[in-house]
Amino acid sequence: MPLVLALVFAIFVAGCGDDSSTSSDPASESQSSSSVTLSEVEGSSSSVGRETSSSSVKSGDDSQKSSSSVSGKNSSSDGVDTSSSSVDNTRSSSSGYVLRDSLCSSDYEGWTQYIPQLQQEFICENGRWIPMSSSSVTPSSSSKYYDMSRLFVSENDYSYGEFTDPRDGQVYKTIRYEHGFRGIDSITFFAQNLNYGRMIPGGTQMTDSTKFCYDDDPWYCENGFGGLYTWATVMNFPAACDSFAMGSAKCPEEYDLMSNPVPEYQNNLSLVIHRGICPEGWHVMNEEEWATVMKGRGSRDGASYLGAVLWGSNQRGFSLLPAGVLQTQWVDSPEKYIRYANIDVFADHWIPGDYDGSLVRDSTASYGNTVLITQDRINRTAGTKKVNGLSIRCVQDY
Repeated sequence: MPLVLALVFAIFVAGCGDDSSTSSDPASESQSSSSVTLSEVEGSSSSVGRETSSSSVKSGDDSQKSSSSVSGKNSSSDGVDTSSSSVDNTRSSSSGYVLRDSLCSSDYEGWTQYIPQLQQEFICENGRWIPMSSSSVTPSSSSKYYDMSRLFVSENDYSYGEFTDPRDGQVYKTIRYEHGFRGIDSITFFAQNLNYGRMIPGGTQMTDSTKFCYDDDPWYCENGFGGLYTWATVMNFPAACDSFAMGSAKCPEEYDLMSNPVPEYQNNLSLVIHRGICPEGWHVMNEEEWATVMKGRGSRDGASYLGAVLWGSNQRGFSLLPAGVLQTQWVDSPEKYIRYANIDVFADHWIPGDYDGSLVRDSTASYGNTVLITQDRINRTAGTKKVNGLSIRCVQDY
């Protein structure tokens, strides 16, 4: 079930013109309603708008990390506090609406939301959603650190193996799950995100052996969150594949769907074994392998049982982290927008395949498949622009 962060605004019609006239403006279709719920999240089939993570102040002691998270607050089922609203301040917009600002929880201080119907971006500032144009704050992300001592603590006594990437000497914890299907008795996964490559600043063109680290801060890459990569980099395809669909003249690459040794698994993209950026003998985790990890008690409740840091428990030993994303374009246009967002909110991981679902809102962009996980929701058929930076997990070939 996709993540939905709902921002509820009370929107009233501004007095304008002859009541009997009709308008071709799409925004006018909803003017008869006294309120409208607008929601946004990359990966949600009903998304509209943008969101970014809240700002925080870096601790003076880098070894002591704050574990505060938005996930523990009193919230609606959509994950956003909508328990109170205000009708004090009004502000006219160019679309013909009068916006009566809603209160926002202190957990969302510094977050932004883009409302297409109003063609305006709003920021949570001093407990209220206000237009960015009138804000006194220019939001920027600044690092916040966490206590990582429980990253590999498993409540069910899963034991970890280790794998050393011969390319750079990076040592990864691994976790093995029994499978028992089609002759595969077990599957071994990385128990942490891939962290391969040299760190480069967000928005820089990725080349071989490069990665982004959240907030351009190496602490995240070095402490389990791993690197963030564009889709083409993860698949080890030419950079043009971040902007063009597979099989096109600019991105003629394809997957070898026959690479799976299990005959029944061949010709199936959700089961494809594709090495991509992973070490030799390993491949980019595919959709069905994510399903294998999600099996077990509590699986329908999302990641609350997959990671002890920020998300409560690590019942499966998978040590999942909500590592956030690097946004490099606006959701609905190719305009550059360099922002690290949503750390401690969700885990978004690339998987093989082009995405062609309802999320596509920018016809100039190419979208890739992702698995989007929040504390209480899982969506294995999500997607986002390939130019964004996301996490990946690797799986040992079988």
